[in-house]
Amino acid sequence: MSASRGMRSTGFPAATAAVVGFFAAAVLPRATWPLIDGDVWWHIRAGDDVLHTGRIPNVDTWSIVGAGRSWTSQDWLANVFLAVGNGMGEWGRTALSFLFGGFTVLAFWILWRTISLRLPSVGWLSRVVWLSVGLLLAGPVMGVRVQVLDLLLATAVLWVLCRYQVDPRRRWLVALPALAALWANLHAGWVLLFLLGGAVLVGEIVDRALRRDPAGRPPMAWGQIRGLAMGLGASVAALALNPNGLALYTYPFDTVRITALNRYVMEWFPADLGSIFGWLLLGFVVVGILPIFIFARHRLRTSDALILVGLTVMAWRAIRFLLIVGPIGGAIVAVVLSPVLADSRVGRSTSGALARLAQPVRGRRATINAGIAATLLVLGVGVALVRVSPPAQAAEISRGLPVEAVAWLEKHPQGTRIFNRYEWGGYIGQHRPQQLVFMDGRADVYGDRLLRRYISIIGLEGDPQVLFDRYGIDYAVFPPGTPLAGWFDASAAWKRVYLDETAAIWVRR
Repeated sequence: MSASRGMRSTGFPAATAAVVGFFAAAVLPRATWPLIDGDVWWHIRAGDDVLHTGRIPNVDTWSIVGAGRSWTSQDWLANVFLAVGNGMGEWGRTALSFLFGGFTVLAFWILWRTISLRLPSVGWLSRVVWLSVGLLLAGPVMGVRVQVLDLLLATAVLWVLCRYQVDPRRRWLVALPALAALWANLHAGWVLLFLLGGAVLVGEIVDRALRRDPAGRPPMAWGQIRGLAMGLGASVAALALNPNGLALYTYPFDTVRITALNRYVMEWFPADLGSIFGWLLLGFVVVGILPIFIFARHRLRTSDALILVGLTVMAWRAIRFLLIVGPIGGAIVAVVLSPVLADSRVGRSTSGALARLAQPVRGRRATINAGIAATLLVLGVGVALVRVSPPAQAAEISRGLPVEAVAWLEKHPQGTRIFNRYEWGGYIGQHRPQQLVFMDGRADVYGDRLLRRYISIIGLEGDPQVLFDRYGIDYAVFPPGTPLAGWFDASAAWKRVYLDETAAIWVRR
């Protein structure tokens, strides 16, 4: 049957065009970013090492301050994917941008289906609205980042948990250890599996013990709860299926103990009201979470409350978790709050129009709706492509990373012991692997003490020259217009030999 005949026989609702527009013209362009995150470049370098040597690195051989220190390369598989894409050249980097944008679209689609599982009556507009709120919250921390894989896998875990809630056959739980084993080789965000699963486990125990029946939907039976506990236990064991062995179990907790992260590394900054991130999170609390506890608490499962509050606190402590709380929180709000809104006076007055928009139509109206959907699809892909085409990609990378300075160093070598900005170490090391960098974005390798030492240098806490002498630094690459740049310019021991809008280079006299 041709596509046109299929459309005539089944119809094409206007709501479908709107949903296509949401995924193609909203989620995809917002989630498709150039490779501007400094960390992505050391991930690429690590992937190149795996491809060239055939082994997973476990000792730092890249940096001056971390040489010989233990390295748990918990994201080795994601690094390989990134290295393969980067190895394909400028269009390979564009493909990586689209791939990670596609991962985000897939995560939102999984959440769309999860809402259907939990409460099929939630309308298409409610889903679009609340997932759009999640997109707004998560948008600033999207991009070509391994944390996007955490979002994708977390949504898959949530779907499995919801599937098991509505269909208590244990075969669904087989997916949990499978996801854990995959996650253990992609990124240390696997902790989210146990936070989500644990919230459901504890929440269902509480609801069962208190004989709560939120919205007329009973909690899991005790046998179902035992099955979930067994699935989570199997997932703990499945984490061992990684080349780092048992070290992976403590890795996330070792990283969280690095207190210097929330002082210097932006993604670990708290979402306070001194930043746009804090206001976005506060907005989500005001429009989503508080209304649930005020107007819909009788519909709220304890597990949903634990997930919402837990993820919100995590995002408040570190903005990187906005990527998780936005989409997942938006989906939970859609499930819990939408029925209350639908039963309001405004909801009842608009229900008829929304239902008509969701009805299949045929003939000319179907053609128009299909044309709108196709236009939005092309528009979304086009906007995303414009953002990450090779010329745009190169321009954006140059704006935030020392591209021109590194190219200049290749033509005019200056020394052998560099001091560099922390965020630039990955890019410099990936493009100049023959020399050690001072440090890069692998905070877990350096630990709290070495990160604080770096922060003391750039903050002029004491005399930077003492540490430069200690490490034998003979040239530096750092942003102009910073306190340390002013110190270099004022020092009789250093001479500036290069300057552009992004980076400056100094050498010892």
